[in-house]
This record gives sequence, structure tokens and C-alpha cells, in this order.
Amino acid sequence: MTFARRSLAALVAAPLLVLGSSLAAQQRWPAGHARAGLVQEPLQASPYADDVDHVANRLFCRLWTATLAPAEVAQVVPGEAPLPFVEGWVHKKRKGTNGDRGTFGGDGRMLPLEGLDDDAAKALRADLLALDDKAIAALQTNPALAVHLQNDLLRAAQRLLDVERNLDLVPLLRDTALRLGLAQQQLALLPDTLRLALGGDTPALPANELPQQLGGTATGFREITRRSTRLFDAEHTLLWSRVFLRHPDGEAALATLLPKPGEKPAKGPGPTAPIGFRAVLVQGLVAIDAAGTPRATPLVVDVRTQTLMNREPLGAGNATFTHDGLDFGIWQLQREGLRRGAPRQFFRAVHADDLDLFRDYGTAKLTTYRGQCSLCHRVSDSPEPELAGFPVLRAHVQAAFAVTGDERLRLAEEQVGKLLGKLRAAN
Repeated sequence: MTFARRSLAALVAAPLLVLGSSLAAQQRWPAGHARAGLVQEPLQASPYADDVDHVANRLFCRLWTATLAPAEVAQVVPGEAPLPFVEGWVHKKRKGTNGDRGTFGGDGRMLPLEGLDDDAAKALRADLLALDDKAIAALQTNPALAVHLQNDLLRAAQRLLDVERNLDLVPLLRDTALRLGLAQQQLALLPDTLRLALGGDTPALPANELPQQLGGTATGFREITRRSTRLFDAEHTLLWSRVFLRHPDGEAALATLLPKPGEKPAKGPGPTAPIGFRAVLVQGLVAIDAAGTPRATPLVVDVRTQTLMNREPLGAGNATFTHDGLDFGIWQLQREGLRRGAPRQFFRAVHADDLDLFRDYGTAKLTTYRGQCSLCHRVSDSPEPELAGFPVLRAHVQAAFAVTGDERLRLAEEQVGKLLGKLRAAN
């Protein structure tokens, strides 16, 4: 399945500002810094308008940045005790203290919101009310930004429901988000951010590592359907997610790694992932249209590649992302880059030792992307070394070749519909 393809000209036809030098990525501490990847303070975020005091920017900062002490701090974080890369390193952590307090979030994918105190809640309510019909109409002149702001508000509403905080704000967040809804026809014309970023002579992402189905140049990939966890359930993420696999020996060899349709999961070791095996995960926004119906959009916001490079022993000398043979590539959409209409600045490359505040498992933990990804994706210290950190190959996941390419999009729409039902019941 392919979304309606829209050119860069169609995207920049909306009123955008001249490209500046202060994008969100440049407001993060650089690689090598003790706080690499985290937002710099004071944060001057302008994801939705050039004026940092625009109401949409204020809403974003109130919801998508937070100053707090993480509940947990991984030992892999700079400044902690030296961490040798031996078995068990991914689980080393301690409880957070007030000395770990910092500002987290920003123009990325990690929402740090855990609830608001009375003053912050009052300010958020005022800003939501300030997003009047005139302001919404102006935002809708750039449909991609209207969809993204809607997603930001809905993610915040879902989080407050999840943590059972500030529940009185949920109806206002919901209603404001729904007012940003566009007609189905407008959503169908949204730009494919990944294809635009991969276009031209100097693509912003490695086109040779990404499937032709997504605008890359790599052949041999097949999309799969699968049973996925809460981390990829759109009822919680408001994102569709698609996975593509490639076996170095071709599609027939790939088919041998997947369970046969209707076959009961076999006991014992799973299939063996070969050197060069690669998975690509792509996630994009699900919008709510003007009629209140969830619609998958071509606005890709998250791209990840995973490749088995070797099966050498775990150690600092194994120069891979996980230090035991797996390499990752991670790219996240920048709202400000999207607003300015420059495809090469749509996505920010995330580095292995960049820090972020993760709450994938319900607890706000400060760690690196290397540390977080290696929890589920590693070759060593695993009861399933044959899978080489590709949980999609587990039998119970029931991975199978996609038929239409629509399967995961329709599933995500159904899942967002469930969330919408919960939000509508919140009064």
C-alpha cells in the first residue's frame, strides 16, 4: 500500500518561514557531552511557529517538556560508576534523586508528562482556551502541522488518563485536538515525510538501508504482520507501525524463518538469524479527521533499522550499537524541520549514547538509547541467542508476510478508535 504521494512543492505551498539555523536538534546537547541528547536550557522551542510565544508553542512546551527527577537512572549514564560491558550491564540502575533533576522532552518522540501541579494546570487550561477558532484556522493552513499538534494533544490526554492525573484537563485536551481535525480529503494529500527526506542526490537518511516500498533503494525487503506489544499499540501511542525484514539470502530464506500459517508455535529454540539479517521499523501519525474518524497518515515520525553485524563476544571492543553484534539506526521527525519545509532537516539522527527519559515500562528512567534498546534487542545474555535480538522471530509473534500493506494501518485506526472512545467518556 502506498499513501498518496505529495511533492515538496505541495508541502511548502503552506505559509512557512524562511529556513533558520536554530532547529530543535541544535537545542540539544551534542554527542560527547555529559547530557548528550537532552534539551538545553533555557529551551526556546518553536515547533509550530517562529514566535516562541505563539500559543501552539506554549502548549507544546507545557506538555512535551518537563523538569523533574527521574525515578530511575541507568548506570550507563555519563557520570555514573564506570560500566564494563559484561553480561548484566543493561540491568544496572539506581533510584533517581533530586540531584538528577533536569529538563526532559523537547522536539522528539519521548513524552515526559507525568502530571501537572496547580499552577501548571491553570496555565495549560488558559493556553488551550486561547487556541481559538482563528488560531486553529491559521494552523490548518499547514495541514501537516495541524495533524502533528492534534497528535501532541491527544498523546498528552492519553498520558493523563494513564497516570490518573489532572483528569479535569482531559476533556479540554480532547476537544481542542478534535477541533484541529481536517477533512478526509485533506489528510489524503498530506506529504510522505520519509519519501521526501530520502529524495534527491543527498538523502537525509541512508536510502541504501531502507526498503524501496518506503522510498529507499534497498531491495529484498518484505513487510510482515505480527502480534505486537503495548509499545506498538496505537491505543497508547497514536502511531501506526510497520516492520520490514530482509534476509541476506533472499525472500525464500526469509520465509523459512517465519512460522507457517496455522502452525502451532513449536517448543524449543527458534530460528537462527544470519549475519546481515535486517529489520526496519517505521511509525507514523494516526489523525482524527473532521468527522471524528481515525485515519492513518503518511506523516512518518520514527524510523529504526536493526542489523546483525556479527556474533562476536560481548565487550567494549565489539564496536556495534549493543556491543554484542547488533547495529541500530534511529531517526526521529523534528516538528520544526517539518514546519520549515526542508526535507533534509525533517529527521534528527539519534546516537547510541544520546540520553532520554524513557517510560516504556511505566517508570520514568534516564538512560541512553544504547541502554534502552539493548534491553529487548541483544545477542548475549539472552535465553534466545539464536534470535540475535530480533523478537519478531519468536513463534508467538506470528509474523507473516503482509498481503496488502494496509493491515497495520487499519489496525492502528481501530486501536486509536478505542482510545477515542475512552476520551469521549472522560467528562
